[in-house]
Amino acid sequence: MQKQQIQQLVKECSMGLFDLACSVSGHSSWDLNLPVGVIDARKTRPKLMVTAVGTINSMVRASSTIGHPLMQQFFERMEQVGLDKALEESIGGDQADDFAEIWQAYKQERFEHGAPMWSIEDATAFVLQSREAHQDREVACIAILPGDPHSIATFSVPIAFLTHA
Repeated sequence: MQKQQIQQLVKECSMGLFDLACSVSGHSSWDLNLPVGVIDARKTRPKLMVTAVGTINSMVRASSTIGHPLMQQFFERMEQVGLDKALEESIGGDQADDFAEIWQAYKQERFEHGAPMWSIEDATAFVLQSREAHQDREVACIAILPGDPHSIATFSVPIAFLTHA
């Protein structure tokens, strides 16, 4: 399903992706100024935004807490039993003190910056993926897909496909 969604987004954003591909092809070597695409598809009409890979977290806010193993366990459990039950289990579990500390940091992070979209680890992986994509003559992209919560997909598209060269 996600592959079809990505293909549809690439089609819908083809004009902007053409411009992005031309810009990326003008970069002979990878650096943090390399442009990447962010397609926000949470609304009816997807919107392509372009930013430098080095500033990706200004567009897709990263969290220093959601990648923590205890938070990952909490999120998985929350999907199974709901927020209240998962929180009750985590606060009363074997690692209650550690969870309480990371939970407090998560709440503070949300209060100060709003809901995070992906983890620092995810953002770092995308930066590395953009380097590989550039070496393969591809454009690195992120899609923010609709849902509750939203999901993030990273992918790359060959420059030749986007420019029909």
